[in-house]
Parts: sequence; structure tokens; C-alpha cells
Amino acid sequence: MTDFTGRWTLRGAVSHDPDVAYESEDEIRMDAVIDGTRLDLELLLHKWLAGETFDAEPPLEPASGLTLDIGDDDTFTESGTAEVEWFCEEGVLEAKALPFDGRIVTTPAGSHLLLHDAGTEPASADGHRYGDVRLRLDDGDTQITDTVVLDGDRLRRTVSVVTDEMYLSRVRYEYGRA
Repeated sequence: MTDFTGRWTLRGAVSHDPDVAYESEDEIRMDAVIDGTRLDLELLLHKWLAGETFDAEPPLEPASGLTLDIGDDDTFTESGTAEVEWFCEEGVLEAKALPFDGRIVTTPAGSHLLLHDAGTEPASADGHRYGDVRLRLDDGDTQITDTVVLDGDRLRRTVSVVTDEMYLSRVRYEYGRA
């Protein structure tokens, strides 16, 4: 049994697409500037997928209708419906939640929600490793991480998305114990 075990209900959600500028001094190295911070593009992608923030996160808006059940064996089942932005199993951004089931894998980088058939190898792109970050989806164009952390009686879920190795999106959810 882990601390995640139990029933969680959705209490809030918010989506965020940061402004990123891309600069290149040559044809090999690409830098990105996000909220005044300049980073190598690959480093930015790693930090983003790991859930790092670079600017002020918008406040959560009230949301409800979803239940996340986490078992003793770290498998999870989602049910219900909610009018929140949602990246489905195929990586498509939807206007409402499309629940799915899977398992939680915990690494030194955090706890990640994965689909049952997702691998447990660290995330990578074009040969670049992302440490202990685990991807929920990597279809060649879109990479998604889905991380959870406990904060008292709240479960915070962060879905970080990179599309075409340059467009960043993030949706945050907060659940409370049922």
C-alpha cells in the first residue's frame, strides 16, 4: 500500500501554454527563451517534461466530476466526466475528460501515471535521455508526462506536453480524498 492508495475526486483544474521564443546561432544548437530564462532546447524539453515551472502558474479553477481510484498495487482507474482540458490516451487535446486506466511508476524523478502498456524505460528523444522521467505517451510527434504528488490530503496531478519538439502545454489538476 502506498500513500496514493484510495479514492480521489477532482476539485480543480487549469491549463497553461507558456510563451517560448526560439533562437539559433547556428544550424546545430537551438536555444529557447521562456519567461526570460534562456536554455538549450533539449534541456528545456527535459525540464518541462519533468514538471519544472518557469513562470507563475495560473490558479486552479473549480472542477468536479472525475474520480481517480488507486489500488494497493499502484494500479489506477478513472471514472466520471468533467468539462476540463484533457490529453487523452492518444495525445489529443480534448475539451472534456476521457478517463483511462493504468499504473503508477515511481522513480527518483517522481511518480508517473502510465498506461498499462507503456514501457518503463526513461523518456528520450532523438537520443537525448530525460533521466528518470517516464512518458505516458511518445508517438513521435507528442510526448506526455503525467505526474502525481501528494500535498497533505490533496493529490496534485501535472500533465506536461511537448508537441513537435517545440510547443509546450500543461494541465494541472487537484484531487481531494473522497
